[in-house]
Amino acid sequence: MDDIGMHGSRFLLESWLDFGELVERQPELKRLLFDPVTGLPTTPLLFPRIATLLEERGEVSLLAVNVVRYSRIEEIYGWQAFDDVMRHVADVLDEIAGETLRDADVIAELMNSGNAFVIVLSPPRTTACIDPSSRVMLARRVEARVSEKLAERIEPALFAKFGCYVGAATVCADENLRLERMVYDALEMALEDSHTREAADAVERVAGLRDILAHERIRTLVHPVFELATMRIVGYEALSRGPEGSEFERPDKLFTVAYDADFVMRLERVCRKKALEAAARMPEDRLLFLNVEPEAVGDPQLRDAVTSEMLAEAKVPPDRVVLELTERAAIADFCLFRATLDFVRALGFRVAVDDAGAGYGSLQCLAEVRPEWLKIDISLVRGCDTDEVRSSLIESLVMFADRLGARLVAEGIETQGELERLRALGVTHGQGYLLCPPLDDFPADDEVPAVRFRKEGQ
Repeated sequence: MDDIGMHGSRFLLESWLDFGELVERQPELKRLLFDPVTGLPTTPLLFPRIATLLEERGEVSLLAVNVVRYSRIEEIYGWQAFDDVMRHVADVLDEIAGETLRDADVIAELMNSGNAFVIVLSPPRTTACIDPSSRVMLARRVEARVSEKLAERIEPALFAKFGCYVGAATVCADENLRLERMVYDALEMALEDSHTREAADAVERVAGLRDILAHERIRTLVHPVFELATMRIVGYEALSRGPEGSEFERPDKLFTVAYDADFVMRLERVCRKKALEAAARMPEDRLLFLNVEPEAVGDPQLRDAVTSEMLAEAKVPPDRVVLELTERAAIADFCLFRATLDFVRALGFRVAVDDAGAGYGSLQCLAEVRPEWLKIDISLVRGCDTDEVRSSLIESLVMFADRLGARLVAEGIETQGELERLRALGVTHGQGYLLCPPLDDFPADDEVPAVRFRKEGQ
């Protein structure tokens, strides 16, 4: 967002204070008064506008747009990613001015928060004050529009870790209080209102997840794993999804809420049950890659599950099941972890480690698990045909897997260039949308897109 083409927030503020020339002479002043990331004015520049409205109307309403979970975004993706999120939010707020908001509503950065914006609402046309219920309805509309527009702009995995809640408050004129104190008290109330919204949303999500678990409303998709030399299907990864069209349809949202609510093991059990039910239809001589959260490896019911559900109820031989350890969370107890893996391996199950090259403590995980299968994270596969660093890292994993005696699977293959480079580097197996997307049922071998990449004579 730049100065040219703005709806007017910054120009209005500069005209109120008439300090344009002063800012030009002292650039450090501009850094204090305007946020360096979004370019928006900071809270102190709102005071003249608020003072005028209080004098004319006796009160003024504020909205606080609070970006939550931002520390997780910084922790996982870096501060640059968080800055990008804040720029996107600022751009979206600017876009909805004149739509959900009015052109005369003024947007600024809440400088004492670092992850919030404040909107000074223009007065209503027909009444002296904004009705409290109308103020709340406007906050909800802004919240919905911001989330809707950001979902189109932000990469899905990042958007899943992001939340935006809008709180509202009103500043009432009081000759006995300083303007600054009244404004900051109101902003604290608006932020508290946004936190209340976040807490209520979290309660609703947990209730929704509880209902999904109680009624076992988990779907299983299957994603074929191919031998890259022949494009022969060697197995299928079972992918768990929540109810179609709901916010829980994506697994990252499903498991994020499960971790927050301490429902991971319950969710794992339902996902495992549904995947094994689907495996009853799996063609013979194929493997089932079954995702297992690291925390679930310590589940007391896991040993019972592999001896009852997997061996008896689903009638899937152990040598056709690969337990794929995901790395959404760190492994807390490696002694218990190894003991459980020794037990399942003694029964004939094999083990895969997902997300090689990413995740929490992946090197220690590889050293402890010694997997039969190793999956290369999509972040390394993406663009490996044009990025020599990624290509070199994959080449190192090929040598490592060879020494370990593990089979290597490249995840997320999306272009023919990536496929050709992976083959040239010696990666033996792969999966991705280029070869076949996840499906509701097991596909016929000759109906998958991968057949067009078979080498001549095969």
